[in-house]
Amino acid sequence: MNRYTILFALLVLFAGQTMAQDTAGIIGRFNQYRKSSYQEKLFVHTDKNFYLAGEIIWFKVYNVDGTYHLPTDMSKIAYLEILDQSNKPVMQGKIALKKGKGNGSFYLPASINSGNYRLRAYTNWMKNFSAAWYFEKPVTIVNSFKPLTLPATDSMPRCYAAFFPEGGNLVNGLKSKVAFHVTDEYGKGIDGSGWLLNDNNDTLLRFNTHQFGMGNFSFTPAAGRRYKAIIAMSNGQTVQQDLPAASERGYVMQLTEAANGSINVQVSAGGNMDQGPVFLFVHSRQDVKLAEKQSLSNGAAIFHFDKSRLADGISHITVFNAQQQPVCERLYFKQPAQVLSVSAGSPASQYGTRKRVGLSVTTQTVKSGVPANLSLAVYRTHALQDIDASSILSYIWLSSDLGNHIESPGYYFSGNSDEVKEATENLVLVHGWRRFKWDEVLAGEKPVFNYMPEYDGHVINARLVNQADESPLAGIGAYLSVPGTQVHFYNSKSNAQGSVSFDVRNYYGQNEIILQTDGTVSNYRIDVQNPFSETYTQHPLPKFRLWEKDRDVINEHSIGMQVINAYDAPRLSQFALPVIDTMPFYGKGSKKYRLDDYTRFSSMEEVLREYVPEVAVRRINGRFHLMVFDWELKNYYPPDPLVLLDGVKVNSQTIIGYDPLKVNSLEVVTNRYIKGDFIYNGIVSLTTYHGDMQDLKLDAKTVIMDYEGLQLQREFYAPVYKTGQQADSRMPDFRNLLWWAPNIETDQTGQANIEFYTSDIKGTYVAVLQGMDAHGNAGSHYFTFEVK
Repeated sequence: MNRYTILFALLVLFAGQTMAQDTAGIIGRFNQYRKSSYQEKLFVHTDKNFYLAGEIIWFKVYNVDGTYHLPTDMSKIAYLEILDQSNKPVMQGKIALKKGKGNGSFYLPASINSGNYRLRAYTNWMKNFSAAWYFEKPVTIVNSFKPLTLPATDSMPRCYAAFFPEGGNLVNGLKSKVAFHVTDEYGKGIDGSGWLLNDNNDTLLRFNTHQFGMGNFSFTPAAGRRYKAIIAMSNGQTVQQDLPAASERGYVMQLTEAANGSINVQVSAGGNMDQGPVFLFVHSRQDVKLAEKQSLSNGAAIFHFDKSRLADGISHITVFNAQQQPVCERLYFKQPAQVLSVSAGSPASQYGTRKRVGLSVTTQTVKSGVPANLSLAVYRTHALQDIDASSILSYIWLSSDLGNHIESPGYYFSGNSDEVKEATENLVLVHGWRRFKWDEVLAGEKPVFNYMPEYDGHVINARLVNQADESPLAGIGAYLSVPGTQVHFYNSKSNAQGSVSFDVRNYYGQNEIILQTDGTVSNYRIDVQNPFSETYTQHPLPKFRLWEKDRDVINEHSIGMQVINAYDAPRLSQFALPVIDTMPFYGKGSKKYRLDDYTRFSSMEEVLREYVPEVAVRRINGRFHLMVFDWELKNYYPPDPLVLLDGVKVNSQTIIGYDPLKVNSLEVVTNRYIKGDFIYNGIVSLTTYHGDMQDLKLDAKTVIMDYEGLQLQREFYAPVYKTGQQADSRMPDFRNLLWWAPNIETDQTGQANIEFYTSDIKGTYVAVLQGMDAHGNAGSHYFTFEVK
C-alpha cells in the first residue's frame, strides 16, 4: 500500500468520523429532549355521535404512549369535557384509568341547548403540550324540550384556499411541489379546478382537486415574480389566493418514492447558498430512524434509503444546513404493517323485535388469534345519526400525529390503490405541522413542565398567597379533607411558589372539600386550581343544521327517550361502587370507642376523662389541650395530637367544646405518626353519625367548596328476552341504543361471545367494535342489520 492510498484512507476515515460527530450532535440533543418529553395519546370510543337531552353519552377511553402505541399506565386519570361553540364546558368528568383503559358516561340535562359540541379528552401530563394533541370529536345534541329554530335558507358558505410548498419554502429558480387545500369555513374539503397565474396574469398551469379538496402541482418560481391562484369550486364560488412569496436564497426538498420501496430525497440550494454539507434527519414519533450527511454538488444533494427503515405511521423528515439549523421539513406516511383484525362472526342481516342477537367476536393479527380489549356499541341509524366514522386505528396512526382536523380519516386505510396513495401524499403535505419546536430541541435545555403526571390518582392542587400583596406563602402546612364517615384527610406543605398538592386517589363522586392551613399565618388566601385545561384548539365545529324533514325523526327519537326515562329511570341511575381500601390513612387505630356503648356525658371533657385513658385533657394558659399516652414508652406525647372530626382537622379547644351526643365513635392512634412532611403526636379521630360535622364552626378563611372526584361508573341496562313470558311483557322497549359494552376481553385464542336483544324500534342498526391488544395493535369493525 503506497502513501497516497494510506492518505486517501485516512481522509475517508476522518470524513466519516466528522459526519458521525455532526449527526451525533443533532441525535444527542433530540434524544435528550425525547427522554424528558414523554408523549401520551388518548382515543375515546363513544356509543354514537347524535344525542337528545335526557340521553346518556357512554364512552371508553384508551391511553397509549405516543411513540410505540403500547397501552400505558403512566396517567391514572383522564379528563373528559363537552364544550360548546365558545369552548365553555357543559359537562366535565374525571375518569379513572387502569392499565391504559377507563370508561364512563355523561347524562345530558334538560337545560342543555341544541347544537354541535366538542368532546375532548386529555391527561394532566398532556396539558404541558399544545391542545392540538388532545383527543377531540364533534357530537350533536338536540334538546327536544326547547323550541327548535329551523333555518329558512342556507347561506352560501365562505371558502378558503391554502398552499403548502413541499419542505416549507419556495425559492426562486428551484422547482417545487406545492400542495393545496380548498375548504369551507368549517374545514370540509370542496371540489374545484384552478389556474396558476403570474403577476402579468399569464396562465402558467391548471390544476384540479383530488380527494377532500386537496391536490398538488409543481412549478418553478422566477425572481421578481408574484403568483396567485384562481379556483372555481363545485358550489359555484370562486376564490383568489396569493401563493407564498418565493425567497431569493434557501433550500427546497423533493421526495420521490420508487415502486421497489426506495425513497429519494433531493435537497437543492438556491441563491448562491454556501455549498456546505446538509443533514437529513428522520424520526417517527420522536424515535430516531435515520440521520445522514451529504455534501452539495452543483447545489444539490440526494439521499437514498429504503422505506423499510421508517416506522409505520407518520415520519418527520427534516433537512438541516451546515450550521445544523432546520431549513426544510415534510411528513411521510407509511401504512401500518400489522393491525388488529376484528370480526363478529356471521350475524344475520335481519332480526325481529325483542330477538336475541349473538356475536362470536374474533381478534387476530397475521391470522393468529390474540387476546384483546374491545368496546362495543350497537345503535340505530337515521337521518341525523349515521355510522360514526371515528376509528381507533386511523386516530392512533394518523390523526393524532397531524394535530389538525382530518376529513374522513378512515379513507386513508381503505386500500393501497393509486388514488389512496395520492390522497395520502396530499394529506401529509397540507398537514405538515410540527409536534415540537426545533429551537427548543436544539437548545439542549431540559424542558420545564408545569403539570405532573398523575401516577397514582387524582391530585388536587392549590396555591397559598398573601392576601395583601398576592405574594406566595412558602413552608406553610395545609390540610384537605373530604368530610364523611370514612376518613379522607390529606396534608401538604407549600413550596417556594406557594403551591400545595393533595393526592386524593380514592375520592369518588360529588362532595365538599375543606382546605385549611396550620394557623401560622393569618392574612392568607387559598386558591384551588382548576384541574381542567384552559387552552383550546381553534378549529371550528361543523355548522349545526336542522331541517323540516328532520322533525319526524327527532319526535320519534324524543318519544323513545322519554319512555325510557319514565319506565327505566331507577335502572339508568345505578352506579358500581369502586373497589377501594376504606381503611383510614392511619390503618387500624390502637383503640376504638363507640360512644353509645358507654354512659353518655354532656361534655367531651367528661367523655375523655372518664373512659378514654389513652387521651389526657390538660388546661394550659387557660386553653384545653390533649395529650396522647404511648403505652410502649409509658409516657405522654407533648400536646397536641392530630385531632379529626369526620376527617376534618380541628384543634383541641374546639373538640372539647363540641357536643358529644353528636359523636358516634372515637378512635385513638397512640404512637407517633409520620405522614409526608408532618409528624403527629398521636391521632384522635372522631366520627359523627352522618359524617357531616354537624354544627362545627370553622375558621372564616377556611375554603369549603363542592368538588367532583373521580366519576362513578354507571351500569348499562338493557332488558333480556330469553323466555316467551319476558318477550310478551307489555312494558314498552323504545331503545335506540341496544347495547354498550366497554370491556370485552377476548381469550388467548382471540375469541369472545356476546349477546343482546333488539327492542321494539324497527330500523337499521349498526354494531361498532373498537379495541387493541397488549402490543398496541389497534383495529375496528362494524356491521349493520335490520330490525323488522
